[in-house]
Amino acid sequence: MGASPWFKIRNSKLYPDFGHPDGMGGSPWFAIKGEKLYPDFGHPQGMGASPWFKVRNGKLYPDFGHPEGMGASPWFKLR
Repeated sequence: MGASPWFKIRNSKLYPDFGHPDGMGGSPWFAIKGEKLYPDFGHPQGMGASPWFKVRNGKLYPDFGHPEGMGASPWFKLR
């Protein structure tokens, strides 16, 4: 687990934060809709209609829309 946050949540959107490898960003990478995260207009691959991540027990797991497919291990922890 990294010491610096990769994303920050603001108005149901995830924005790259100072710990992200690409640096901070002013455009949202993900939109939060219920327990799912969808790529938003600021994401490098553009907006998407399928969820990339699912929130479960305070962690983000890759969902069926993620390019690498669904995963049983979390990629991120919400703090």
